[in-house]
Amino acid sequence: MLFTLGSCRKWLEITPEGQQLESDAVKTQADLNNILNACYDAMANHYNGRVQFFNELMGDNLEKPQSGFTVPVYQHTTNFFNSDVGGLYGDLYNVIFRLNFLLKKLDDGTIDVTAEFKTKTIGEVKYLRAMLYFDLVRIWAQPYGYSANNTHPGVVIRKTVDTTPKARATVAEVYAFILEDLNEAIANLPAANGNYATMNAAKALKAKVHFQMNDYENVKSICNDLIPQYQMDSTLNRFDNALSSSENIFSFVSTGVADNRAATYINNFRIVNPSNPSPNRLSKSMYLEATADTADKRSKFYLIFNAGDASETYGITKFNSDFLSNPISYLSQLKLMRAEALAILNSDLTTAIGDVNDIMQRAYGSSNKNLPSNTPAADVIAMARKQRRLEFPCEGIRVQDLKRIGAKEDPSGSGSVMIRTSKWNCPGLALQFPVSENTSVFEFNAEGGCE
Repeated sequence: MLFTLGSCRKWLEITPEGQQLESDAVKTQADLNNILNACYDAMANHYNGRVQFFNELMGDNLEKPQSGFTVPVYQHTTNFFNSDVGGLYGDLYNVIFRLNFLLKKLDDGTIDVTAEFKTKTIGEVKYLRAMLYFDLVRIWAQPYGYSANNTHPGVVIRKTVDTTPKARATVAEVYAFILEDLNEAIANLPAANGNYATMNAAKALKAKVHFQMNDYENVKSICNDLIPQYQMDSTLNRFDNALSSSENIFSFVSTGVADNRAATYINNFRIVNPSNPSPNRLSKSMYLEATADTADKRSKFYLIFNAGDASETYGITKFNSDFLSNPISYLSQLKLMRAEALAILNSDLTTAIGDVNDIMQRAYGSSNKNLPSNTPAADVIAMARKQRRLEFPCEGIRVQDLKRIGAKEDPSGSGSVMIRTSKWNCPGLALQFPVSENTSVFEFNAEGGCE
């Protein structure tokens, strides 16, 4: 009922049968809080591995799917008839619509709310909306840095309860909007908020946004602020103890199999029968890099099937559970972002090396593989990037790392940064929009795949 408010209109002052008007449905602060909780619920269901999986399909961590909607995503050849791609796009904007409705009701004075509730809710709305737009612009547009001033098309920015056709904003405008939302979230969110968004959750997301922008000074500043507040955890698989971990900054909480916030992760990658791989299989390059050093305890997460045969394939046990809470922001991310940022800036290499070594020492159970104190910046960068792939497999991070690196190190698209056999900036690495966006003011992505 609450999710169709945008279509409620008075018609001859008669309420249509079977429908409830907005004025009847949303009257109290408790009603607004219920809508906010519904937004968290929807977010948790879309970020349960579903958003991350679309990213993984475009990257080099998975092998080609055998059939279904995932094949054109993997092949970088989506078109506007792909209902699953369009479904995700529509679902993310549906949450944005609800969030915008919340802001409208907080501002229009029609509902009596406390100042504390209003401030905190604005912060939570801005945080969640920024998260949504960060993934929308990264999945459906070419990356930040694709054009000199980021004037290339991004996605539609919707700040209000409005469904009229709109043109795509530029990528520069979308990123500016995301950062504006995050700054407001940081200003309004409390330091502690139970299982909900906090000020530090917004700061961690802001660090990720600046990292994607190759804005390493801001990454350094934010990470220097956040990292001392958390402690490294000894657990190799953060999904096993997402909520209790000393690294946890923000997670979506699962309470059981009927409330599983990692459901798509589990459905896509869980290995139920030890003799058969999961529905979605890892690429050979991912498997070989992850298992190249058996002293690395993370290598135990990986399995090989039909070794030596033409049907040889690979799986991961990281998501072998009935249900898991879903870590979204955590200390390991900050450590590796700061390490790479500092090394690129050639600033405070001691701290950069220490950040990488924290990750490696946990992985190996000793300091035997730690980087020496005199490691050159270029080697720190390479190791930080390697550790990002090994730490975050199947979490939707790898392809965006490659796009970010391509934008910085191969701006002309010469081919020095490749995503499988595709250049980092090829047309097919931006998913096509659904046919519902087919209006005179909307510009679709180019089709035809990649070279």
